[in-house]
Parts: sequence; structure tokens; C-alpha cells
Amino acid sequence: MKVSQTIAVSVSSVLFLGMMTLSTGLALAQSGEVRLSAKMVSGAASGKADYRERSNRRRLNVEAEDLPNTTPSPQTVFVNGASVGNMTLAACPVPATQLLCGELELNTQDGQSVPVIVRGQIVSIGLSPAVLAGTFR
Repeated sequence: MKVSQTIAVSVSSVLFLGMMTLSTGLALAQSGEVRLSAKMVSGAASGKADYRERSNRRRLNVEAEDLPNTTPSPQTVFVNGASVGNMTLAACPVPATQLLCGELELNTQDGQSVPVIVRGQIVSIGLSPAVLAGTFR
């Protein structure tokens, strides 16, 4: 294959991949789907939050793992300082049964109130001081 043919094939491949990436992005934008996540870490404790929005449906899932067993339960979950619900903490699964874990799941399809969340907002478990906190990206 000649150098000019190799360059033409390479350019065509790059243009094709670029167009596929753009069309995928446009499809997500047209579907109106929003997906955001936040990671939370404090010492050995960790957590995550996932937010999904599509059309008029919203879902928020917040999880915490490996919290010290002295952490009070329940803990209030906040988004940008506004309370969105309470998370009950219980012993984590084996082998970390001396630590606490918890989960809060809210879904508008279940008739629950889920706030509209945008990139850059803070999610926290507890407030002043937060047990765990992170930023939606």
C-alpha cells in the first residue's frame, strides 16, 4: 500500500470515529438523559452517589461503606445542603461486620421526591460535619 493510500485510510478512520462519537453524544443529548456520579472517601470509609434523569423520571442512589461503628444512625443525606432523605446504617457484610454500611435510593417512579441535580453540586451524608461528601460530576 502506498503512503498516500495509508494516509487516506487513516484520515477516513479518524473521521469515521469522530462522527460516531459525535452522533452518540447527540443521541444522548436528544434522549435528554443525564447521568452524574460522586465518589466519597474519608479514611477507610467510602461511598458513592449516582443520579440519573430521563424525561420526567429521576433516580438518586447514595451508598456508604465501612463507616466506624460509632457513627450514629440514621444519617440524613443532603444535596447542596438540602435534606433529601435518611439513610439507616447497619453492620456491613462479612468480613467487615464491625463497620457500618447504608443505602438510600429514591426514584420518582416509586412516587418519591428526587431533586434535580446538576454537575458541581455536593452530596453529603450528614452535615456539619459530614460523615462523607463528594461532588457530582
